[in-house]
Amino acid sequence: MLTLLKQLKDENIISAADYHFAQFIDNKQKPYHYEQGIADLAVFLAALCSYHQQQAGHSCIKLDENLGVNPFLLSQSQRELQQSIRNKLIYPIHEWQSRLADHIAFSAEPLTKIAPLVFQFDSLYFYRVWQDERRVARFFARHKKTQNLPFSDAEIKATLDKLFPAEFTQLLPEEKHAWQKIAVATAIKQSCCVLTGGPGTGKTTTVTRLLLALQTLYHEKLIIKLVAPTGKAAARLKESLDNSLKALVEREHIEISDSLRESLPQDAETLHRLLGIKYFSTEPKYHAKNLLNIDVLVVDEASMIDLGLMAMLVQALRPDTKIILLGDQDQLSSVEAGAILAELGRFQQFKGELLPYSSAHADYLQRVTGEALPHQPAVSYLRDNLCHLVASRRFGERKLIGALAKSINALQSEESWQLFAQDTEHKEIEMVNLDFPKQGHLSEEKKAHLALQTVVERACEAYRHYLEEIAEIQANNLPIAEQLDRIFKAFNQVRFLTAVRKGNLGSERLNALIFEKLKQQGLIHFHQGRENYAGKPILITQNDRNVHLYNGDIGLYLMEKNADGEIKGRYWFENGQSELPSRLPQHESAFVMTVHKSQGSEFAHTFVVLPLEFNPVLTKELLYTGVTRAKEKVTIFSTEDIWKMAVRKATDRQSGLSLWFWSKENIQKVMNN
Repeated sequence: MLTLLKQLKDENIISAADYHFAQFIDNKQKPYHYEQGIADLAVFLAALCSYHQQQAGHSCIKLDENLGVNPFLLSQSQRELQQSIRNKLIYPIHEWQSRLADHIAFSAEPLTKIAPLVFQFDSLYFYRVWQDERRVARFFARHKKTQNLPFSDAEIKATLDKLFPAEFTQLLPEEKHAWQKIAVATAIKQSCCVLTGGPGTGKTTTVTRLLLALQTLYHEKLIIKLVAPTGKAAARLKESLDNSLKALVEREHIEISDSLRESLPQDAETLHRLLGIKYFSTEPKYHAKNLLNIDVLVVDEASMIDLGLMAMLVQALRPDTKIILLGDQDQLSSVEAGAILAELGRFQQFKGELLPYSSAHADYLQRVTGEALPHQPAVSYLRDNLCHLVASRRFGERKLIGALAKSINALQSEESWQLFAQDTEHKEIEMVNLDFPKQGHLSEEKKAHLALQTVVERACEAYRHYLEEIAEIQANNLPIAEQLDRIFKAFNQVRFLTAVRKGNLGSERLNALIFEKLKQQGLIHFHQGRENYAGKPILITQNDRNVHLYNGDIGLYLMEKNADGEIKGRYWFENGQSELPSRLPQHESAFVMTVHKSQGSEFAHTFVVLPLEFNPVLTKELLYTGVTRAKEKVTIFSTEDIWKMAVRKATDRQSGLSLWFWSKENIQKVMNN
């Protein structure tokens, strides 16, 4: 089996890490002289578990008949290799767990027998991942309960009525109920609340009202923290809350005292900074034996949080800390293993329809909000902790962006493609078809060259306006700090997003070619060498607490005169921070970034570039995430086949998180251990 796995490695089907883990298990099992069928199965499953976690972000692999069909997702040309692997697996899948029950590397009772690989829920986990999933499951099980509140329902109702004035609470036709008010009431009552919704559904507005309500009810004594997975997302969260607060005062005439305003969080930070996670360190500053002193924690962009980071977070919270998770469960999941928001969403919807609340929770909601909701005596375990906002106000008159996002979400490949034809003037949505039908018969190489040329030319045209504005701003010699808002607004007018980093239409190659083309056009003016130039955008890719820069932060190279009249250049960030180039952590050019890196951001005009050949990362979640980064317009570069295949493919991350709550036996297991 190890020889076959080496062949998979040599053909770049599995990674070196996958192979070396299998090799490690093989070395460990040799002294035990297992029969050959058992030894082959153990090595095979070791490589397979690693492969599926690294390649697809699965927390575990389901041991069902589907797995045996094509475990390493080999192509038709590799059928012989696939058959050779099957021939080594002499036991049927339903016997795998029992056959490996006594193997040194496997355990079905990880609390009493620790082993690298764990069987649970008819699935196979790495022990570390199983441990993280169990910790997260235990947290939600313990935080399912409602809190004992030091105030009455009547006080809650009075506070909600003040924060949701009837004359300004207008529902859209698709809402039916005041879901924002319901969400605030739920979050007041529950020790944990998960608030989901698409772009523009009002998640941050809802949280603003929630924090005002909590500080009002608790007499402004709560310690509240705002966090997000990346620096960019954290900055946007704080900006959105500030804008929401301003709107409540100016548009809805809600009275907010100075002391109440000051009791709200004054900034937002990354999860890594909150936990004190340092680069090259496996132990955060805050953990189970050194808990964070927080009463209420708001976590934005929760879909981006992987299982390991969530496990670190929940271990560092006091038992009485209220946690609010915000996110869009239809977006891309985290880069690393896990799909926490999607897993929790299983308790909220069935076949696209919201499930009813419990009778007890519905009664409470009617008392404090006046909303009569469907209910039933018994509901899924976490249903009363979940809220979903359904109506989007983000796109306003720009209905086509919202319609495109909705059709992508519904896996409607043909309908979504036809939508582009409706916008004949390309005011909202535009498809740049890379099929090149007018060019006659072209070689694949020529098609790739034309596609690349098309994208680069559009990018240079789009970024020309930004670089010209930077030159104009720099020429006025005003302090950079006074012009930062204008500078970043200019840069955020446009962003090119790719599905992949590598390859012909990947972010790395496009960044390099766009830079060269802009230089040829005379739009780039170097300063002190050939590395930096006015307006150069960078994306931080490594957390560095020493300089307070984190993965996802965007910086722009700008120059100004110092007190001695010398022109000095630094990288400036949206929060007003600036650093010398020599002090920056790892970073890359940011004219183009991957869709994954764009989460938590939005741009006036978003360009999404898809590869010419199908890639496993092309899913409806990736398209939905890319499209919903656009505030005013989205342009897609794709062939028809690639677009339709991506829309039809939904991400299916294998995880057991929701299974901990499907039976009383499982719930008891996670609560007691």
